[in-house]
Amino acid sequence: MFKKFSFFNPTFLKNAFLLILSPKLFFSHGHIPPKNHKIPRHFFGLSLTIEDLIEDPIGVVEMCRQHHIQDATILIPSNRISEFSPTFLDDLINHNIKFNLKLVLIDQEDIYLEWREVLDLTLLGYQSQIASIEIEMTGFSHQALQVFLNIWAMTFNIARLKKIKMAGPSIPSFSPFFNDMVFQLLKDKYQLPDIHTMNLTNEMDKEPELIYQNFLIPKLGKFFKFNLIKKLALIQRIAESFNIKTIYGAIELKRHEITSYTLRAISLAIASGRLTKLYLPYRNAEGILFLVDRMAGMTYQGSLFHEASFEIHHFKNEKEQMHAVWARDDKNLNPENFYHIEDIYAAKIYDSHGDSIERSQFKITDTPIYLVWRSMDPIVFIDTPKALDLNVTNIMALS
Repeated sequence: MFKKFSFFNPTFLKNAFLLILSPKLFFSHGHIPPKNHKIPRHFFGLSLTIEDLIEDPIGVVEMCRQHHIQDATILIPSNRISEFSPTFLDDLINHNIKFNLKLVLIDQEDIYLEWREVLDLTLLGYQSQIASIEIEMTGFSHQALQVFLNIWAMTFNIARLKKIKMAGPSIPSFSPFFNDMVFQLLKDKYQLPDIHTMNLTNEMDKEPELIYQNFLIPKLGKFFKFNLIKKLALIQRIAESFNIKTIYGAIELKRHEITSYTLRAISLAIASGRLTKLYLPYRNAEGILFLVDRMAGMTYQGSLFHEASFEIHHFKNEKEQMHAVWARDDKNLNPENFYHIEDIYAAKIYDSHGDSIERSQFKITDTPIYLVWRSMDPIVFIDTPKALDLNVTNIMALS
């Protein structure tokens, strides 16, 4: 059926329509993060570019050591494949770091032989450090699909021979229909991945809590309440329908700064409980390391307010509990409107860099801040938060 497959042809649209009608799209409160799930202890990894490997391998090793990071993705764009050398890994081995070797198919050029040479040389000297091999598909034309399938088949056979896990297709936007179709193609060839990977970079440029209006056709996203949380839930459901249980997310920022949207999206991706691992860009990781240190191994307790103009997400372990807090819609809120003053004074308050915030300067804005208490401390919200139009049934008190 798929031999002459091209995206947006009648076959694709038919299968997309069947996916819309299938139970996969229907969740009970799927746009709200599920409660009470544990975040894996080694949840975070680093995404490394060719420049990172050449210019700062010692910095990479030191960041991994200090923050207990054990996984790194090596990004190899197909249009720069000649610039990569396996010897770039020399300074990174023997430091308890496992690598995901990732080929990013930038264009439709056939790099079959070059990629085969990279795989042969890398596995010859560094096979014990390679945990997985990944192919990222970035184009949706018929030719791009054929290049992907050819590269995938060769890589899949080598990975199976070497007993290395296969990962992909890491389609770089929210594309459940493309994921579903690519998985069907790979299933027909008995080449399904061990790990489903998602490139979440495009999700960093928008408010992650928003319900998206369009989803294949206008208004469908609003009908199904698709925000970032529900997107991840759908992708997980599609992967599991093909018996793929492990899902990795990756953020590969094109800019040099972490924005408030980025921090909010990362917190929600963690809270979603759908990802087994999340790779963060090494060059931008300084602004996220507080989350790496605090959240790994915690239990996500739940979202404390629903359908409000702000977000409070509760994380807890045996020693401490933390609220990740931010406002939406460019609001600036006084925390005393819903936290008791004694709870504010009992908290340690941090920004995303881990720098302390003075209580006198503590405001809730669109950039997340983090309140930390001892695990045993009871935190009870004001019954009817001042200056907020909330339904009391949406308020969750902790004790």
